[in-house]
Amino acid sequence: MKPYYQDSAVTIYHGDALETLDSMSDRLDAVVTDPPYCSGGYMEAQKNTKAQGLRGATVSANGFRWFTGDNMGTVGLMHLLRSVLFRCAGMMNPKRSALIFTDHRMIPSLVPVLESAGLGYRNQIVWDKGNAGLGVGFKPRWEAILEFANGSTEYQRRDGQNLIRVNRVHASAKEHNAEKPVALLAELLSHVTAQGWVVLDPFAGSGTTLVAAKQNGRRGIGIERDEHNCETAARRCAAELDFGTAND
Repeated sequence: MKPYYQDSAVTIYHGDALETLDSMSDRLDAVVTDPPYCSGGYMEAQKNTKAQGLRGATVSANGFRWFTGDNMGTVGLMHLLRSVLFRCAGMMNPKRSALIFTDHRMIPSLVPVLESAGLGYRNQIVWDKGNAGLGVGFKPRWEAILEFANGSTEYQRRDGQNLIRVNRVHASAKEHNAEKPVALLAELLSHVTAQGWVVLDPFAGSGTTLVAAKQNGRRGIGIERDEHNCETAARRCAAELDFGTAND
């Protein structure tokens, strides 16, 4: 499969995650990804799932985007993420970790399903965003990162904690509605990867994982089905100076 963008540190594929993974032969040292949460506080019956199971041509003709916002139901998300993680698990080198962003509403559903992909549930990391989001009552100030591992992870630092405080990206600076701070991804990568290791993000979005990888001497591979996001990710990665990696 021809990359959408490639330099000496980053490769971006434009396409479906499952199809692209099936065509790849890379060995991975980490999976770090931020898929759509498909929660949003909606009950299952409120989610617009009418297009799931329909033929692609029918969905396209009606302009339905089934993986946008909260359109996908919980069962559909569980199936998709397990399928992705199952493929990733077969590509990972021993003693490596997969880190998957989610929110508190999805944790009970996702943990047992993702663990069945062949990786052990190791930890729940809390990202403290510095200030609360919108809403009433106990407004959300944190998001979760679920860690799954294929053995005893070879951590690269001894000072790791399962609470990380990094301020969220200000709305005026966002290039993606769910964009995470580069500093947060860099912190995560510093614990589960070393220089020159290969990091995959199968839901790459605007490329924050890839930017953090390139800035810190890792090799990043991203898969993204939205071409606009691919273009954003490619532009951001191309703007980063290439310092090379330890294995060059």
